[in-house]
Amino acid sequence: MSRRPYPFVPVLFGALLALPVGAQQAKLPPVRTLPAITARSSEALTAVATAVPLPGGKVLVNDILGRRVLLLDSMLVKIAIVADTTSATANAYGQRGAGLIGYNGDSALFIDPASLSMMVINPAGELTTVRAVPRANEIGFLVGGPNGRPGFDPSGRLYYRGQARGRQAPGGGRGGRGAGGGGGLGGAGGPTFNIPEQPDSAPVVRVDLASRVLDTVATFKIPKIDIKISQGVDGRVSVQTTMNPMPVTDDWALLSDGTIAVVRGHDFHVDWIAPDGKVTSSPKLPYEWQRLSDDDKQMVVDSARAAIEKQRTEAQRLVDGAGGPAAFVQGGGADRIIAFGGVGGEPPQRGAAAAGGAAGGAAGAGGGQRGGGQGDGQRGGGPGGGGPGGGGPGGPGGGFRIPNVNMVPANELPDYRPPFGQQSALGDLDGNLWVRTSAPSQNGGAIYYVISRNNEVIDRIELPQGRILAGFGKGGLIYLGFRDAEAKAYLEVTRWK
Repeated sequence: MSRRPYPFVPVLFGALLALPVGAQQAKLPPVRTLPAITARSSEALTAVATAVPLPGGKVLVNDILGRRVLLLDSMLVKIAIVADTTSATANAYGQRGAGLIGYNGDSALFIDPASLSMMVINPAGELTTVRAVPRANEIGFLVGGPNGRPGFDPSGRLYYRGQARGRQAPGGGRGGRGAGGGGGLGGAGGPTFNIPEQPDSAPVVRVDLASRVLDTVATFKIPKIDIKISQGVDGRVSVQTTMNPMPVTDDWALLSDGTIAVVRGHDFHVDWIAPDGKVTSSPKLPYEWQRLSDDDKQMVVDSARAAIEKQRTEAQRLVDGAGGPAAFVQGGGADRIIAFGGVGGEPPQRGAAAAGGAAGGAAGAGGGQRGGGQGDGQRGGGPGGGGPGGGGPGGPGGGFRIPNVNMVPANELPDYRPPFGQQSALGDLDGNLWVRTSAPSQNGGAIYYVISRNNEVIDRIELPQGRILAGFGKGGLIYLGFRDAEAKAYLEVTRWK
């Protein structure tokens, strides 16, 4: 007797294929909240940027807006001020936001952009040896923030995001040095400015501090911002900046064994680059993709425009109070407000910073006609950096305005919400990759995927509302930055496992 195939088999198979994405992801661990906070810093801070553990349970914290580095004990009680800008210590923090990187397992590096130097902080919290930075023009990337967190592998080699290279705009000369010109973008004093085409990718570089040999180990996609600069017949410079508030981007992180993890945003998979250069691409990670309707896209554009305008207004206030564009262009504070002001939640948008950087270069170029100082027309302002030249029409401080940031039309946003954004990937000290996702949260905190080196999602952690991840210690220790209703910031510590 012949047997007929079971009719429900293809039906069942087809039904499985038709299941929504979330129903096919039963292997994902449940989202769980962190255990109770075990300690909070006894002293209020201005903005927590980075926490680096030291032997004996001590920890260094970078108060980047307060321009201080503090040494705390295991219960986060202050032991000493390592660096600040007052007479309380002989070690000046500097007038720009600085960086803090774990170094050699029992010490840290203090990155001072003002002096282009890296100072070793020993286990006792003392500033000791001074080193020169690998590349002076990349000092900003060593501070961290939206460029990813720099770090050292077990062999003592430094990894950080390098300078992205843009292509020169057609017909745009780079200009030259001349008295009376500012830091121009493609030439000073002309009716138009041709700036390099903004890049859409950036390198991760590795440098041996002993030999000073530097090489590129990976590249990753970055958001591209459209900047157009022109000059009217009255000599005033106009900057038009357009950005996508929800770009599909990549991110990167250094793991404790020296592996570089590059997280790809278009399909949420990880490329692992081993210390010996071997590249392994893992399958896509399970994720519940969120489709965006036309109304959703418009809401994203409107919300981003309002948030960036608020940041631009605050930055303009600081620039005006400091007497002109030098406060923004040279890192006197306004750019740091934009880059690091979002301590209590999602990282702030970079559009205003990019606009300010372009405006810095353009304002300097405009100074060529109206009496600005001597500048170098070869060096234009980049995103968040600004040109090195004078102050624009009327000389330093005269009429400098940080330009508005325009948004792309809502229909240019992706159909699905990207699974993560910039400054989302971190490596802990136990060999895991952490990625802050855009998954909706029940309690308002960010949800992180904890991914093992075997590409397995071993945990999903929801941070308490209003916290950012500031750093890790060994054995599951996790440091959080928190800002209360009075805008006072604190460092907190707990364990995630």
